Parts: sequence; C-alpha cells; structure tokens
Amino acid sequence: MQRLSPGAHRLPPLPLGNDRLSVAARAFPVRTVSGSGTSVQGAPPESQTRASDASVPDAPAPGASAPEAGATWTLTVDGQAADWPGGDPPATAPIGDLEHVASQVLERLRARGYYYARIDSATVRRSASPPRVRLHATRGPQVVVGSITLSGTSAVEVASLRRELRTQPGRPLRPDRLKRDLDAMLQTYEDAGYPLAQIRIAETTLRRGSPAQLDLRLHVDEGPALWLKAITLPEEARTSPSLVAHLADLQMGERMTGYNPATIRRRLQRADVFASVGPPELRVDAEGGATLHVPVEETSPGSFDLALGYLPPSPGGGGGQIVGSGRLALRNLFGGARTARLKLDRRPGQTSLFDVSAADPRLFGRPLRLEGRFRGEQRDSTFSQRRYRGTLGYRFGGGWEVLGTVSREVTRPGQEGAQVRGRRQAIPRSEALFYGVGLRFEHVDRPRNPRRGGRLMLRLERGQKERRFFRRTADGDTTRQRVSVAQERIESTVRGYLPLFDRQVLAAGLDASVLLSPSYDRSDLFRVGGAQSLRGYDEDRFLGRAVGRALLEYRLQIDRVSYAYAFGDLGYVERPDLEAADASHDWHPGYGVGIQFGTALGIVNATYALQPADASPASGRVHLRLSFAL
Repeated sequence: MQRLSPGAHRLPPLPLGNDRLSVAARAFPVRTVSGSGTSVQGAPPESQTRASDASVPDAPAPGASAPEAGATWTLTVDGQAADWPGGDPPATAPIGDLEHVASQVLERLRARGYYYARIDSATVRRSASPPRVRLHATRGPQVVVGSITLSGTSAVEVASLRRELRTQPGRPLRPDRLKRDLDAMLQTYEDAGYPLAQIRIAETTLRRGSPAQLDLRLHVDEGPALWLKAITLPEEARTSPSLVAHLADLQMGERMTGYNPATIRRRLQRADVFASVGPPELRVDAEGGATLHVPVEETSPGSFDLALGYLPPSPGGGGGQIVGSGRLALRNLFGGARTARLKLDRRPGQTSLFDVSAADPRLFGRPLRLEGRFRGEQRDSTFSQRRYRGTLGYRFGGGWEVLGTVSREVTRPGQEGAQVRGRRQAIPRSEALFYGVGLRFEHVDRPRNPRRGGRLMLRLERGQKERRFFRRTADGDTTRQRVSVAQERIESTVRGYLPLFDRQVLAAGLDASVLLSPSYDRSDLFRVGGAQSLRGYDEDRFLGRAVGRALLEYRLQIDRVSYAYAFGDLGYVERPDLEAADASHDWHPGYGVGIQFGTALGIVNATYALQPADASPASGRVHLRLSFAL
C-alpha cells in the first residue's frame, strides 16, 4: 500500500533529460594567482584542477585560525565584463563557495533562456585583500521553446492540460516556469480524482537555428483513479468514520475528485466535535482504493455550566439578588455528533424555567437534522406555560441549512393571572399550534472563539391561538368567552466576526423578535434583559411584541479559547397597549467589559455591565459562568 501525505505527489526539481542542466556535473579549470606567480590549473587536461575537486580549499584543521574571509566577485561573459545576472554579486561569499556561486550564475542565465550556458574557468587572486575571484562564462545561444507534445493522457482532455501551460512555443525556455506548469497540470489531475499522477519530461530535441529551438515531449503516468475505501481514526476516538466523511464532504465508495488535505482538515476543525485535527494521510492500494487516516483529538463528551448573576438593590429599597442557572450538555453521543441538553434557570420574581432538548444531525445517515425540545416556564402565581417544538433541517454545502418547524404551546393562568382586571381576565387559558420555516448558516474558523466567519438563524412561524377567559360585562357580571386569533412570529439572530489586527477581532451582531397579532396578553410577549439578551439590565426586565438588540464587541484573543473584550449593547422594546399601560417604544443602551479564559477544570466567562441610569459603578450587573468538562 502506498502512503500519500500532503504534497507527496509533487515532483522534485525537474531534470530536463540533459546533463547540461545539472550544475554539479560541470567542472571547470581554476587559475590561482599568488604573489610569486600564476598557477594555471587548466593545462594539460590530465593535470587540470577542477572546481569540483582541488579548486576548493580544504577545511581548516581543528584549532586552526579564523575561517576564510569573503571575496570580491566579478563576471566575464563571452570575453566581455558583464553585470551579475539577476542582481548584485555575493557580498560575503568566501572562495570556498566557488562552486555554489557558479551554480547560481548558471541558474540565472538559464532562467533567461540560455539553456547551454556554461562556466569555462575561474581566476582566483589570493594576494589581494580581500581575495578576488573572476568567473569566465559562455552564454551560448538563447534557446526558445519549439513544440510541446503530451503523451499518456486519457483521463483528462489534452486541451484542459494545455490551458495550464504558461510555457509557450517561441518564448525563451525557463525551467522554473515549466516546473510551475507541471504542478498546475498535476493539480488538474488531482481535481479529476487522480492524485497519484506524475508528469515527466520524456524527451528533448534541440533544433539548430537562430534562435535554437527545443522540442519537449511530456509523458503522463496517470496512476489509478482513487476511490474512498475507508476512513480510519485513532483507536481511542469515539467518532464514527461516517460522521467524519460527512463533515469533510466526502462520499464512501466514490471517486476522490478535488482531494485537498488542507480543505479536509479545515472542515473538520470547524465542527464542534474535535479539539484538534492533524494533517490527513492517504494510503492507496494497487487497485486505487484509498484509506484516509485522520489524526484527531476529540472534545470532552459533555460539560456542566453553572451561571451566577448578582443584581444590585432596586431603587424601591429591595436588597440585591442572586440569580443563576445550571446546564448539562452532552456532545457526540454514540459517536454521531448527537447532542442532548438540560437547563434549569432561576430568575428574579420567583420565576423558574426548565429546558430540555435532543438532536440528531444525521438522521438515517442523511444530511437531515432532527431536534425535539420542551420548555416549561413558571411565572410566580401569574401563569405557567409549556412549549413543545420539533425541527427538521436539511443541510446544503457551505454551512447552509433549511428548517421546518412545528410547535404546540399551552398556557395556564395561576391564581394571580386568573383575576379579572378591568374588563378581562389577566391571563387567558390558551392553546396554540404553530408551523414555520427557517434558515440557518454557520461558517466560522473556530467554534468557541471565532476569528472570522459568521452565523445566521432566521425563523418564520404562523399559527392559531385559542383563548378562553372571563370577561366582565357592563352590568358587572362575568361571562366566559372563547376567541381564536391568528399570530405570526419572526425571530432572527446574526453574528459576524472580522479580524482587525493580530489577535484582535471585531464581533458584531443583531437579535430581533417580532409578534404580529390582533390582540396580546402578557404570556405572548418576548422578554429581554440580562447576560444573554441585553447586558446592563436585570433578567427579563422588559416585555414587548417587538424586541431587538444590536451588539458590538472588541475582542483581544489570548489563545484558541480565551479572550478579553469590551462590549456595547443597544436594545429596542416596543410594547403594545396592554392592561393599564399604554403602547410605547424605547431604546435601552448597555455597556461593559468581560473575559473568557480556559482553566484545568473548564471555561470561565465573567462580565460586568452598566446602563446610563446606574448611579455608580457599584450598581453594575455581574455575571459569572463556569463550564466544567465532563
């Protein structure tokens, strides 16, 4: 089985089928000029000293004096003093680097199309200070490309390969450009599912003339057409290979077209399943079956989050309050990226929330995500509410997902909510059924601490709500009424991340929720305020039929998980005419600082937030969230 790692298919520096391009094979006589005379090491042939053997001085013996000083270099081409090709001569190279400097001269001359350039001899004057070296070169005729023919091609059209050639007939032959052309042609084969293809220069033919022309014949060894036979992971990994294939956008048993190890690694790193992903390795058998091995380190199987908040004393004289929540999250259940979450939330005013959900991102092995969720809410003695929601999503490429949702909501008034205030019961007894569609997008480089990318969630729902309540008549009696109303809800969340400088990121976002209904009661409205919705304000401080928040964060990233940030929030709340309160709309700014950092136990996130109405910094809201890995 052949092992193919990233870049292993690339060709080494290409021989052009002619020894004249091998500098190391060239040897030239060296004339050494000293104060006592001239030693000509070039005649007769049997006694010549060559640059590849005796012309370079031996290395100093142990304990010898300082190394050889740099020399002054000049060049003669075709018997005339010439400028150094490609720039200035070497400034500090000693005489011992003679062969290396000569190689550079030849490479630069050949890059200009002088295919037959050669070094004839070198003159070394050691008595000068510093020593002087003159190279004598023959440029030879400039060679242009004659014809380029291709052989061995069948899987890829010749026209597609020729489009990658920048080496064109009639132009000077440049070996470096030809090397890039061959790499581009190999990339074309990779995209077609032949990553083991090789291209070599099988034959060169020189045609004399003015200028001389060199005909090239390129032969392609296409190798087998690769198909994905298996995916392997480290022995301790829980993740299933089928999930890796899905995340990397690969198909088991299908031809591997467009194979790119860097792209596969980047896609896997974006998933919130792996803590780190190493370079993938490809092993290929004789029939073209490819086994892709991906070295991964998985994230913890779950976490427990504990969030605590301190709310300062209210203006009415009440003491400060401690609010908090606990959340258990399980990830990558049974190795298929399935998740389960459980959340308990204690909020001000004897309010409690219970939220549980489970999701399978690959239902029946397809790009279908199925999620079920239950949310229970108890608002002191005002009302209780239960919400059941099912979501089915279909994922496209590029991080896009379309959603279909169905939800049922049941609201029951408590002792306080059942009271008739004004002309109507405060909280009706109601049931509602909603259907909706949605769109999700996520494409970030790092899920926990993004540097670039974005997220989007948009959901549109329409439903019918049945209300039953008591109404007070004009003569003071109460009657039971039943009303059916049509409602529409629009909810959206947008986040964007833009790198500014090294380790500095600008995060911007927008949250918006709108309810459209002929009439409203308190259980219908959206609630905002607190660390998760509008920082600088108490939890669930505001009620509205249309609420929104724009946020801006300037983050200083510390590592892949940790960052410090300053933030600003601007909230909007539109409240309908409800009970004794008139309709209103207001803006609510908030601002503060925070930090998130990783510890041996887990991730810690702390924020301190204020609003313009706060009398002093002591009135700020403090929230602390601890996330413990399981």
